[in-house]
Amino acid sequence: MVKSKVKKKGKEKVKKSTGTRKEPESLKKMASVYPKLKTYGLAIITLIIAYYGYLIRMKTAKLKYFIDPDTFYHFEIFREAVKHGIPSYFSRANPPTGIKLGGSLGLYVIPAKVYSLIFSHLGYTELEFFKMWTPLVGAVTIVGVYLLGRKLHSDWAGFWAAAFLAFSYANYSKTYSGNARGEAPFLMFFVFALVAMAYYLDEKAEWKDLSKSWRKILWGALFVILSWLFMMSWQGSEFGIGVLLLFMALYPVLLFVFGKMQELKRFVYDFYPVMLIVLLGALPLTGIPLIGYRSFLVFALEVYLAIAALTAIMLFGEKIGLNYSDKKHRFGTVLAVGVLGFAGAYLYFGPDLWKFLAGAYQSNPLYQTVAELAKPDWAYIKNVFSIHYVRGAGQDGMLYVFSIVGFMILLSRISWKLYRGDVTGYKEVFLAVYYATATYFLWTAVRFSFQASGAVILLAGVLLGEVIVAIERMEENLGTKAMFAVVLILLFIPLPVIAARDMGTLAKAQAANEAVPKSWQDTLLWLKNNSNPLDSATSWWDYGYWIESSLLSNRRASTDGGHAYDRRYVLAKFFSHSGNAGEVDFEAWGLNYLIAWQSDIFKFNAISYLGGAITYGEYRGNPMFMPVGPQYGSTIVYDNKTKIYYVQVSYGGRVYQYIPDTIIDMGTGSVYQNKQPNVPYVLYVYPGNWGVLAYDKIAFSNFVQLAFNYLNPMNITESMKLRSNFVPIKMESGVNTYRFRPFAVYKIDLLVNGTPSNGTWRQVYSPFLAMKLPIGNHTFRIHLSAFGRDVKNATLIFEAYRNGTLVKRETLAENLHIDHLNETPITVSIDVPNATSYRMVLVQKGPVGVLDGPVKVNGKEVNPSFPIAPGKSGDMELTAAFRKDYNVTFALRAMVTYYVTPNGRDIYKKDFYLEPHQDIITYVPIKELSVKAGDNRISAHVSVPSDIFSTYVEKLKQKYGDNVVVYRKRLEPVFITEKEYVVWEGS
Repeated sequence: MVKSKVKKKGKEKVKKSTGTRKEPESLKKMASVYPKLKTYGLAIITLIIAYYGYLIRMKTAKLKYFIDPDTFYHFEIFREAVKHGIPSYFSRANPPTGIKLGGSLGLYVIPAKVYSLIFSHLGYTELEFFKMWTPLVGAVTIVGVYLLGRKLHSDWAGFWAAAFLAFSYANYSKTYSGNARGEAPFLMFFVFALVAMAYYLDEKAEWKDLSKSWRKILWGALFVILSWLFMMSWQGSEFGIGVLLLFMALYPVLLFVFGKMQELKRFVYDFYPVMLIVLLGALPLTGIPLIGYRSFLVFALEVYLAIAALTAIMLFGEKIGLNYSDKKHRFGTVLAVGVLGFAGAYLYFGPDLWKFLAGAYQSNPLYQTVAELAKPDWAYIKNVFSIHYVRGAGQDGMLYVFSIVGFMILLSRISWKLYRGDVTGYKEVFLAVYYATATYFLWTAVRFSFQASGAVILLAGVLLGEVIVAIERMEENLGTKAMFAVVLILLFIPLPVIAARDMGTLAKAQAANEAVPKSWQDTLLWLKNNSNPLDSATSWWDYGYWIESSLLSNRRASTDGGHAYDRRYVLAKFFSHSGNAGEVDFEAWGLNYLIAWQSDIFKFNAISYLGGAITYGEYRGNPMFMPVGPQYGSTIVYDNKTKIYYVQVSYGGRVYQYIPDTIIDMGTGSVYQNKQPNVPYVLYVYPGNWGVLAYDKIAFSNFVQLAFNYLNPMNITESMKLRSNFVPIKMESGVNTYRFRPFAVYKIDLLVNGTPSNGTWRQVYSPFLAMKLPIGNHTFRIHLSAFGRDVKNATLIFEAYRNGTLVKRETLAENLHIDHLNETPITVSIDVPNATSYRMVLVQKGPVGVLDGPVKVNGKEVNPSFPIAPGKSGDMELTAAFRKDYNVTFALRAMVTYYVTPNGRDIYKKDFYLEPHQDIITYVPIKELSVKAGDNRISAHVSVPSDIFSTYVEKLKQKYGDNVVVYRKRLEPVFITEKEYVVWEGS
């Protein structure tokens, strides 16, 4: 008793001592202000930060054009959504058919509705609103992250996460004006869906009494609606569904293993129904398609059912005799069911199971060359998650380091709770699941850095929140704790301040110059004003969206950033080869203009690799072009003694000499060959002692000849052919535009004496030599270049004009056949009249027109470049546009794009290379009809043979074995007529 009494007095004494310690008045005042600062001050400061983050993201809005090329396309479809509600067709991509719009069209419908309902009435134009849409989304996301961090951890975690997100490059990269992809609205809606989920799970309710459960119903409804919105916003939003399903699977398992059956039941009753509504409700939206991934949703529902089955076993297994007496038995049950479930899933899906689990894999050569699909390294992570930037480069990666520490603290807390048998809180588990999933995808491909930014920065905020909350839990007076917290806050404040300064500088630099170079602007605007609205153009695929944009040329593009991937191989083949090896059937694309840009020398490793000019090892290790000269740290030297040209480079205190095999003087056109080269390059020397080293395999490629307006001195005939098929019409500071002619005369010889078989010929025309045709009756030898397509059953006609009036039309040859890979000249006699101009016209069957509206089969919109499956039939309706009146054959053209891999299909072997092919298999005639200039509504019954592709593909497999990869099949509606090709014009 005495002992007990002494202890009691001791306690009382300590208590009295603590209670009587006085604090300064200033700390007492701080103590009274501190709770209000947390409750109201942080919210107000977060709004200010979000506004400033918006201003930074809006700096680039002052530019005339968008920074990101994809945004040009997204703007066009946004405009379609404003006009039509849910857009379905875009005519300017993938000519001559256009494309059926797919994916998650909510990306366009959501901002279109916001614009139509609000901003259009405030006087904003479509372009003005579209420029501010992503900065606005970014600002709202900042607020959402604050609310999420506040709900899942603390006010301070939410505040610091919001402050970091506002000025993080990882987040800025997809939310500044001029970069309007789907990731930004996805993250915004996903974050707010998580906020609604947290409030919903926290809210206790009596379902029998709706008056007491309306808050829970409201939060549940918001979670469902916001989940649908984030699914609509981006095709890659499967990531969000995956996070929720993983959380739904993991948290109940933890509750079960540690015997928290009541908590498990509550979570199941709360979360499982709303998650089922999310998935089931999303399915109808895929038919519109506001959501673009029905197959994944079906897979997600199957996963949901598997999780529900496991949960049922966990809840009711004891009733069927399972032993749940301790953690080991419960864990064993989960493990056994999980293994059986995975085995069953693999048996059900087979190898396709991994497709649902994959984020981005370099599964083919094209993906190997896409920068966004590259695997990140620490240098990249450090750059996108830094606090401090110098000249646009991240210096520290501090946000990612903070997130790792925050994650470790989170795991430690979860582990400690598990050790004590306490796992009742879902919040830590969800944060761990979200961060782990985001980090996995982040290290899979650089494209996921933005999606990961939400989780990474949230955990960085958790770290600082942990530190401040730890101070708040100290056994001190409130004023003292508040003082410590304020001091700590002041120590951390420089971090977002530095980030804000640096991001402001970076944004200002981005806003300094247009992303579309002036030479491209001038070229595309010229094309808009000087070509037919039905014309198409192509360049390397990066610039397809510029060509399609209504802000620029408003013309069709053969391939762009998101469409006609198969054509990238074929276009790369053209650019990286010359002569017959570089000829492809561009007329099948309806091509009218080709644009070659000198700056693509920096992309030419990818172009050469995809075109089959080099191996994978050369792609990775040998630059295709290297600028040389004093401004590049090198010198071009000619040694008079050895008669050798070489490039001298000083590096690391040593001097290196690189001796190319060929030197071409671009000023004089002279060619010099070194006797003992030590590098496989050709040196192009320009006036001013600078030049370009070009890898020998591509040094005389079509790209070099067209981009640099140059002839191949090693094969002048090839250059003559190329220039006859591609006629220069505009040269604008390295952006060279050519009119494409499928058939063209590249040389005309005049018989001077003797007979055609053994006479003397004199050249009177080439693309580089133009002479007047001699008047009178003469014998000529016509050299015709058929580019990528044979001349078949054609007629060659000669025409003479006097001041624009036709004075003579003479048929020179009929039933003409020319193999485009083995061209032979045509010998003709022409009585040349005295006229002011002449031309030759080739008449043969060829494609005309383009599709100018959606294609329907049996009343349903279909893919216009593959509208009906082999072996099927149906009633087809479409709109086709023509330049003038024609009598045409409406047909379906079967094409297959494939590549052959002579050294095997392992794309990571150094000797791997590919040979692209584009073959027209056959035409399926449908209907003869007459069409008028402009749009024509056409309908017909269509039937496709079942073996239209299979027979041909089987022949390819017999010829190439496993080394053939069929990349895409096309079954395109086309219109064939007797078409006139102007193959030569002269005076």
